[in-house]
Amino acid sequence: MGLIRLEGVHFRYPRTLVLDDLSLDVRDGAVTVLVGPSGSGKSTVLRLIAGFEPPARGRVVIGEETVSRDGRVMTPPEERGVSLVFQDLALWPHLTARETLELVLSREVPREERRRRTEEALAAVGLERHAEARPASLSGGERQRVALARAIVTRPRILLMDEPLANLDPPLRRALIEEIRQLQRRLTLTILYVTHNHEETFGLGDHAAVLRAGRVEQVGPPRELYERPRSAFVASFLGRCALVPVRARDGGHESALGALPLPRPDPAGSSELLAVVRPEDVVVGDDGPLSGKVERAICLGSAFEVELAGPGWRLWALAPAEPVPGSVLRFSIRRVVTVPASNP
Repeated sequence: MGLIRLEGVHFRYPRTLVLDDLSLDVRDGAVTVLVGPSGSGKSTVLRLIAGFEPPARGRVVIGEETVSRDGRVMTPPEERGVSLVFQDLALWPHLTARETLELVLSREVPREERRRRTEEALAAVGLERHAEARPASLSGGERQRVALARAIVTRPRILLMDEPLANLDPPLRRALIEEIRQLQRRLTLTILYVTHNHEETFGLGDHAAVLRAGRVEQVGPPRELYERPRSAFVASFLGRCALVPVRARDGGHESALGALPLPRPDPAGSSELLAVVRPEDVVVGDDGPLSGKVERAICLGSAFEVELAGPGWRLWALAPAEPVPGSVLRFSIRRVVTVPASNP
């Protein structure tokens, strides 16, 4: 059982259904990533858990306590043990890092205790030397650390993070992904993290929930979702892939590519399937049994991502050298998974 549970949650604005019978378990002491396209309901889930909105139907449970249910907020936000880090950080421009943290702590906390906890939070995110700095004099990464320190200084049991790294450049994002992961382990935080970024999903998540149109499409460890998606939507959203129609027939199968290394027969007995072909599972080589025309090649640094096409199919492969557009490459496919064709 998770520390946070959403059970049959519905939420809508006057003209828009946002969450549609959504159920989700967030495990205690782990990082769960909510990933999905814009408008899928990710940020709304955080708002319901934080107590800013009640579900129209269903309930939100933290620990053993039902905190919201059927249109009512039963436990106010300040009593939920939850901190939220926003995408825009929402730092006060006139306050130093130290003043920001001390202001967050209740005046019921003795002054010396406020000071001690502020120093601990600044040290936890490596900001001891910037305690007297205001946001305008800090870098993007340092401002992000102030927001993190502000979130943990109250010692929450749950940390909600709404795309906090979206505006950072890739090297800084990678560094902060690792810092957040280390902080979570050191403080044994339960984190629910919203993103649409694959690097954050795989780098941070113990578990991931893929949202689509207000529902959870699939939940599991991120690598499991990538390697064993249950739908074409999950397969496509979590990384580049080709979806090749496959028809099971007479104990075998047909596809525009010919024979594929398919896994065991579909347990549901579906005759209409899609083969999910990832670029890393397409092996380019002169002895490959298949061939395709090079449509384009994109340099990834250490390799080239090549778009190949043939009659009725199109896929991507990784090649060590840049091929000539219009040339023909031979290749083989070492692994595919299948998903139902009825759930594109």
